Amino acid sequence: MNELIDILNKLKRKYKIEDYYTWNFSDDVPITIPDYITDNFSRNIYLKENYHTALENDINLKNHYWIIQKWGGITSLKQNDRNDMKIKKFKEELNKDKLTKDSFNTISSFSKIASFMDSEKYVIYDSRVIYSLNWLLFNYTNIKELYPQPSGRNPKTSLYDMATIIRLANQNHIYKSHKIAYHDYCKLLTKLSKEVYGEAKPYKLEMLLFILAPSEIVESIKSSVSISFKSF
Repeated sequence: MNELIDILNKLKRKYKIEDYYTWNFSDDVPITIPDYITDNFSRNIYLKENYHTALENDINLKNHYWIIQKWGGITSLKQNDRNDMKIKKFKEELNKDKLTKDSFNTISSFSKIASFMDSEKYVIYDSRVIYSLNWLLFNYTNIKELYPQPSGRNPKTSLYDMATIIRLANQNHIYKSHKIAYHDYCKLLTKLSKEVYGEAKPYKLEMLLFILAPSEIVESIKSSVSISFKSF
């Protein structure tokens, strides 16, 4: 684990999240962001640390869907009775530290809600973040259990399928169960955040891993992986 922490510290210095994480979102935010906070990075930090107030008494779940649709850009998850029930069920399962397969199948969306409910405990389980994390765990630790990666939309990472690369490496890695993967992931990022950023705010490390996927991680894979073909 020490080698992983060392490489994350190097990457943190190379990719300063305040310069790279400029995620933009619409102005119809359910909470008031102070006028003096103008850059996208600071707006995201403020949202992370204060949006929970908009979720606490959100009976009709309107503010829950804002996080998924407006902030997260996942417009395909529409508000209806079925999805309302799935969100309520997911929130119940969070407190039990175990997710059903049905909840985990929508983890990219639902983890966004969790991360804004409690930004110091839960983290977004994003395809790009898991892509980066699995490659770093594979290369810099002896950990054999990796994290199931949700489907993603980034064209660069889709060119290098992580599961296939790891399988071809013949290292006998397995993937965590859907029951525990999300909670284990949150605990790991919280632990690593203390070492890398000096504070238990895992969303900063999540931002770094998100940034790394299409650039640093893809280039690392390209320089590390080679396939030779034998003629029949």
